[in-house]
Amino acid sequence: MSSKSTTAVGFVIAVLIVGAIGSIAYYQFEVAPSQNNTSSTTTTTSPPAVTCKGTNCAYVNITAGASGCTNPSSPCGFDPATLTVVIGVNNTVMWTNQDQAVHTVTGSNWGSSEAPGISPGGNFTYTFATAGSYQYHCIYHSGMIGTVVVKNS
Repeated sequence: MSSKSTTAVGFVIAVLIVGAIGSIAYYQFEVAPSQNNTSSTTTTTSPPAVTCKGTNCAYVNITAGASGCTNPSSPCGFDPATLTVVIGVNNTVMWTNQDQAVHTVTGSNWGSSEAPGISPGGNFTYTFATAGSYQYHCIYHSGMIGTVVVKNS
C-alpha cells in the first residue's frame, strides 16, 4: 500500500470518528432532552396532583434560556436560586419550566430526575417534610443549581 493511500485511509477513519462523536453529542444534548416526558412531571400547565393555591405553595421558575447555564461556579436558571419554605405553611414547591429545553430538578434521593425530565411548559411539584437545606441541580445543564431551605413551623 502506498503512503498516499495510507494517508487517505487514515483521513477517512478520522472523519468517521469525529462524525460519530458529533452524532452522539447531538443526541445527548439536543434530541434526548426534548423527547416527551414519561415521568411523574406534567407536560402541560394544568394543575398538578398536589394542589397549590396562592401561599400554601412556593414557586420556582426555570427561566427562559436556562439551557445555556453550563458553569457551576456561576449558577443560573432557577429563579429564585435559593428558596426558604416553612413546614405546614408553604413546604410544597412547584417548579415551572419556562425554557424551550427539557430540565430536571434533581436532589439527593428526591426530584424529577427520571429522563427526560420536565418538558417546556411543564411543571414538577415536591413536598418537603423535614427541615434542612436541600440542594438540587439539572442533570442536563451543570450550571443550573438551586437550594430549598426548609424550616420548622
